[in-house]
Amino acid sequence: MSTIRVAHVITRLCKGGAQENTFHTLRLANRDRYTVDLISGPMSGHEGSLEPAITDAGFSILREPSIVRRVSPWNDVRAVRNLTKLFREKGYHIVHTHTSKAGFVGRLAATRAGIPVIVHTPHGNVFHGYFGPWPTRIFVELERRAARWCDRIIELTNLGVEENLEHGIGARSQHRVIFSGIDLAPYGEALRTRESTRGALGVEADTVLIGGVGRLEPIKGFTYFIRAAQAIGQAIPDAQFILAGQGSLEEALRREARSLGKRFRFLGHRHDIPGLMAAMDLLVVPSVNEGMGRVVLEAGAAKTPVIASRVGGLPEVVLHGETGLLVAPKDSEALAQAVVALAEDPDRRKTMGEAAQSHVVPKYGLENMVSQIESLYEELLREKGIDA
Repeated sequence: MSTIRVAHVITRLCKGGAQENTFHTLRLANRDRYTVDLISGPMSGHEGSLEPAITDAGFSILREPSIVRRVSPWNDVRAVRNLTKLFREKGYHIVHTHTSKAGFVGRLAATRAGIPVIVHTPHGNVFHGYFGPWPTRIFVELERRAARWCDRIIELTNLGVEENLEHGIGARSQHRVIFSGIDLAPYGEALRTRESTRGALGVEADTVLIGGVGRLEPIKGFTYFIRAAQAIGQAIPDAQFILAGQGSLEEALRREARSLGKRFRFLGHRHDIPGLMAAMDLLVVPSVNEGMGRVVLEAGAAKTPVIASRVGGLPEVVLHGETGLLVAPKDSEALAQAVVALAEDPDRRKTMGEAAQSHVVPKYGLENMVSQIESLYEELLREKGIDA
């Protein structure tokens, strides 16, 4: 079989689930079959950059400066024009777009360039929690239109498919479910070194450690975690809290957590997420909207139960009452009650943690994810009669 040329197009390469998913799809690609390029707009935001990790791994980034997150008609028109030219010059067989803005301009450009196979992964949606009613309606209409320009839309969960169909985005036959995988390799060592990690964090063996991990942005709902922590602290006086991540809300969240003193610590960006997950007794995921929640998988691989909002794809990866608990979004009181219930029941936490690991390992590994994506590519290439 001949080599297939693939372009991945993404809005920006900050530290986040969509970006890591895209990077690993590139990193683990079958080199005997695929030649893969990564095209991105400029780095922006407060979450930190994934770009050094990508270049350290030996990959270059094809920069398209006109791909920007904000609505910018001039830049958007330039992006379509420049991408169309690039796609034609490179002669890609497959263009795979990621996230909303790159998904719209990239799919339109790929269509104009006559690319045979066009795939889009939204990595969640903007239907809830991002914008007001009118901007949301506009974005939904744009997604409906862009769905006509691609062969498949990859959703992270079955719930994500149904939500898109409810909004009239694509036909059911266009949608395919492929989860966002994680690297399972570090978790064995993370579990073996759990106590030393807790010691480095200054957490004693009998202290309940409750944590959050993610971008410090409104959509992640960490303000509800802090409000819940204030109630949890009254019920469990020796409980400690950690929050790992960066984002635009960091200073506001620090102010809100000030009353908790040293019991609530902000760790900033961390490179030792497996270790942190294993060190926690509970992970809190208070998102307002969430495509799937890769942090839930990371917690599961570390045998850590999760308390999460009942939003987006989270109910598909948090098995309520089995691997964790689900609560209503934006409800800090319900979040606190669920955390206290598990914090005071170590036997239940242990059972849930073991069930979470069984649920995640080995199903949600990166290699399995990339294998499914490349199987989809092959299916589409056969449909188009390319290298059949």
